[in-house]
Parts: sequence; structure tokens; C-alpha cells
Amino acid sequence: MLTEIEFDLPALQFELMGYPPIKQGHSLAVVLDAGVLSPGPVGTSWFVVQKEPLPHRFEQVGRAAYAFSGQIVEADIVNDAGVETATVLIKAGDVTFRATCAPGVDGRLPYGTWETRTIIGLAQFQGIVEDDFASPIGEPVGVTVWRFRRLVLTPGDPLFGVWHESEELPPVPYQYDRVLVVGKIHRRRL
Repeated sequence: MLTEIEFDLPALQFELMGYPPIKQGHSLAVVLDAGVLSPGPVGTSWFVVQKEPLPHRFEQVGRAAYAFSGQIVEADIVNDAGVETATVLIKAGDVTFRATCAPGVDGRLPYGTWETRTIIGLAQFQGIVEDDFASPIGEPVGVTVWRFRRLVLTPGDPLFGVWHESEELPPVPYQYDRVLVVGKIHRRRL
């Protein structure tokens, strides 16, 4: 059972939140977003769908990166000028997240990119606190902040390129740094 998850907190999300001071023990409701996934196992973010069920899995393979196997529980398919995309809600074990499935070279989604199908893939995750509601797909996950990992990428900073761990995120903007939140997932009550 997954008890901890790591995800990016983009600078724009922190700005939309109003730069609150966040520290260990703070609760957040975030929509976990896998971003845009390409069809087939290429690159760093991809997906494959199939009819046959597979065991649900959600395994960390890098910083805020997870390999997953789960079921598509909701799908919002859009056809814009002959190009199909889908925003899907995926249940992979204890985690529910959304992803945007990109089309193949023919402009169409791979066969089976709809509800009830099994989807597997690899993705980098972001935590969306302030959603723009461009898609009706998304389900918040409750997390308790445990710690932060911050990669300093501010030009001219003497610590450029160094990862730091801390128990709080100061209420100041960051433009270049990468901030990862490590959170304990709240258990759902029946």
C-alpha cells in the first residue's frame, strides 16, 4: 500500500496559491497530474492501453516519476480538426490521477483509450492545487506535507544545481528552482 508520494509543485501553482508558508504537517488537496503522455513506450512520459486487466501498480522510478498500471475510470475525449486527445482519470492502486493522452502520428488516439481499459505507462507528476478546470476530469487527493526537495536553479546562486531537503517552503516566489513535495497520502474512509 502506497503511503507516500512525491510530486512537483510548479512555480505557477505556488503563485496561484498566494505563496503561503507551507511546512511539515500542512494538509493539501491536490489533483495529481501526469501531464501529456505519448502513445507507446518512447521518451519519459508515455502510455499503452489494453483490454485485459493487469494488477494496479504505482511505483516510483525517479524524482516525482512513477511507472503505473491502472484502470481508466473516466475519459474526456476531444476531436479538434481531426486530432484526438483524451484527458483520463486513472486509478492505480491507492492513487487516482489524471493524464492527457496524445494521439499517434495519424492524429488518432490508440484504440481502447476510454473508460474501463487498462493503461500502463511512465510519467512525471505535478500537484495541481489551483485548477483551471479546462477539463472536467480530476479528483483531489489529500496529502499531509512531509518534506520538500528543492533543486536550486536560480541563475547566479552559489548553490546552483544542488538539491536541498527541508521541512518547510518559505512564502517567497521561486521562478527557476524545482520544488518537489513529499506527502503522506490520506487514507479514504469507507
